[in-house]
Amino acid sequence: MKKLYILFVLFSYISFAQDLNMQDGTFTRCAPDKFYDSGGAGGAYSSDENLITTICPQNAGEFIILDFTAFSTQLGVDEMTIYDGDDTTAPVIGTYSGVAGPGTVIASDTNTSGCITVQFITDSAGTTTGWEADIICAVPCQTITPSITTVPVANTAGVLQVNVGELIDFTGSATFSTDGTGATYDWSFGDFDSDTGANVSHMYAAAGTYTVTLTVTDANPVGCDEIAQVSVFVVGENIVVDQTTFTVEELVQDVLIDSPCAAVSNITFSTGTNFGDDNGIGYFINDGSVFPFTDGILLTSGDASRARGPNNNALSDGGGAWPGDAELDAAVGINSNNASIIEFDFVPLADSISFDFLMASEEYNGSTGGTFECTFSDAFAFLLTDIASGVTTNLAVLPGTTTPILVTNIHPANPGCPAINENFFGGYTGDNSPPMSFDGRTTVFTAQSPVIPGNNYSIKLVIADASDTALDSGVFIEAGSFNLGGDLGDDITIAAGTAQCGGEIITLDTQAASANHVWYKDGVVIAGETSSTLDVTEAGEYTVDVVFSGSCQATDSVIVEFKPNAIANMPPDLSICSFSGVGDFMLTDNDDDILGAQDPTEFVISYHLIEQDAIDNINPLASPYTNISTPQTIYARISDNTQECFATTTFDLVFSNLNINTSVTPIDECDDNNDGFAMFTLTDRNLEVIDTLDPGTVTVSYHATQADADNGVNPLPIPYTNVIPNNQTVYIRVEANGVPDCYNTTTLDLNVNPIPIPNLPTPLEVCDDDNDGFSTFVLTLKDLEIIGPQLNMSVTYHETQSDADTGTNAQGSPYSNISPNTQTLFARLEDDNSGCFDTVELVLIVNPLPSVGTISNYELCDYD
Repeated sequence: MKKLYILFVLFSYISFAQDLNMQDGTFTRCAPDKFYDSGGAGGAYSSDENLITTICPQNAGEFIILDFTAFSTQLGVDEMTIYDGDDTTAPVIGTYSGVAGPGTVIASDTNTSGCITVQFITDSAGTTTGWEADIICAVPCQTITPSITTVPVANTAGVLQVNVGELIDFTGSATFSTDGTGATYDWSFGDFDSDTGANVSHMYAAAGTYTVTLTVTDANPVGCDEIAQVSVFVVGENIVVDQTTFTVEELVQDVLIDSPCAAVSNITFSTGTNFGDDNGIGYFINDGSVFPFTDGILLTSGDASRARGPNNNALSDGGGAWPGDAELDAAVGINSNNASIIEFDFVPLADSISFDFLMASEEYNGSTGGTFECTFSDAFAFLLTDIASGVTTNLAVLPGTTTPILVTNIHPANPGCPAINENFFGGYTGDNSPPMSFDGRTTVFTAQSPVIPGNNYSIKLVIADASDTALDSGVFIEAGSFNLGGDLGDDITIAAGTAQCGGEIITLDTQAASANHVWYKDGVVIAGETSSTLDVTEAGEYTVDVVFSGSCQATDSVIVEFKPNAIANMPPDLSICSFSGVGDFMLTDNDDDILGAQDPTEFVISYHLIEQDAIDNINPLASPYTNISTPQTIYARISDNTQECFATTTFDLVFSNLNINTSVTPIDECDDNNDGFAMFTLTDRNLEVIDTLDPGTVTVSYHATQADADNGVNPLPIPYTNVIPNNQTVYIRVEANGVPDCYNTTTLDLNVNPIPIPNLPTPLEVCDDDNDGFSTFVLTLKDLEIIGPQLNMSVTYHETQSDADTGTNAQGSPYSNISPNTQTLFARLEDDNSGCFDTVELVLIVNPLPSVGTISNYELCDYD
């Protein structure tokens, strides 16, 4: 169906719609116009009709779409014929009758008029309801260019690799040649799940290769759309083998070699498919958790797809029509079959080449008591040829030798033969175990050779069965490891396990010593650095421009991270309360002190008996830990999560017996009714008894007996009333918080002091020498009267009861009254030793002098 982009006519349907009924003539119409039979909306067409209606678009470059929403005619007798043009000589689109309507009818690409012609012919024997169709004017689809970005991002080979259950964020975008308004984004994730929207997320429940398809559709109701796709490799510990995503040429250029200036040419291959047999070449990928490489090229002597994990395939594929390789036979001395080969020419940029690989094989069966690895060996070779000299060298050899890498010369001891080169054996793969179906493998080797930059070389990667076609073998070559010079290699990160400890030196090397170099750190040129190597001591993104020639300039970047240096802050000694000198210490209490401000998620702390154990990270102590000497030194190790960057420190395990003040000041209270009992606030002595201890680390309680204090039971209430009259001793317990066995005790004396009893003094009277109501009193004349027989007492006199109670504003003696004639003072009787007191009133009276009248002279007569 032709894809369309609709031009909507912006008119009100109610005000401007020009519905068209079936009739003879040519008419220009667009949405929101309707096309009906001759009876119009809601009416039936007529008998004996033969009408021709041509509907054309309103503007040049447009074409007509008729979207029939209802259709009903007499089947086989009342027929509509639709023509792709402006008259009935145009090609017939179709003829319709009954209820099988035309649906959506679109003028074709070759219809230059853009018109559609409809002819309707009826008979004379009855009618039905006819039809209704929307008239739409359209122009050809615009160009839509969709694209997909993801988090995580694809690697340099364009491979998006995630783990099972890992969330992937997909972002869809598109460019539109005309208008993207109203465009929709629809996703298919290749696992029977889908979603809509420009930004979506998805995770996969099972390992495998999935094709994610984004369909971007513009606002055209008929549908103009384009798709973009991305392959997602969902991996786990098992290897997944893919044979469709990459061609062999792409495997070489995009997966194996990562050098933009490397001249790679003449890529050829041969495998079983060239001979009607299995495909022995594939792309492998896994999460790298139990296999040394995450992805790369796999060549096998059988069906490469069956080499995937787990180990539940018996790999013995390939038939007799699939030949071996004569050059391999000559290089390693076998008679080969089922050879898989990749060959290409290249021009190195540096003075050496290298790539990483390992060999795996079904011949490894020593773990089950077999002996195939003693006598049977498939073989492979990496044959490097200097084209100028014609000299060929096999790079697939044991390090430092010319000995080919074979199953028979790399294996552990087994029932049939002793071990040989066992240090190069990578291990057996158990039945139904990850990561692959081969029964065993070697360790990782690096194929390397000196070369002359700029010269022409060819290399042949070949593996084959030896002697027979049974028990296949394979060679795994790491992606991106074929280094021809000019690149910086993989990022050096903590997550990848390649980062060094802070303070160490990492040397970046393009291996292109003859080229010119410009180095950058975080986008800023590093002045003076122009050689092929750069020593790095700081984290950042390092970029290099490598100029080989005017026509070949390469740029590569690498992220360099350093693992955080661990700093061992000095922790305090750990102290516990023990009278025996042996106890359990919670070593981890010092974690925070050793960490300081460092992020606890980035560091690991352990504790050790000796310093060398801390350095070697062996024999960590459990916490809590029971000491073996007093005091005892503990060695603490703090390291990053890789256990490679570390520092050490020490602290001691010591003991204390919770020293407290054992000479606590007694509490004295006055006996308000002289019955020998009083109320005491015992906690007033808390700070005095704990002395220098931290109040936040201990708890103080008071007890009636030493036994209760020792057992930490029956604490006395606060406030407390003594139960032994006059004097009572209570017992104080000071306990370390959270450590009930760590405590100390002492005593506290409670003294109830009697209140002195003042005698009520007789009034103190003086004569008023001038009859003004005021005079002077010698108050101390009443001291003995108030004290009576009591000893060690003092008397003071006060003008108010309040002053007497507080012992303030004592009046001197002699004292002049301030109220005329009669005044009451308040005498305070206080025990000089206890400070207890009571008061009594003393009345002061100023007596007036009597008045004396005038006495006349007494006269008598002297008769004598």
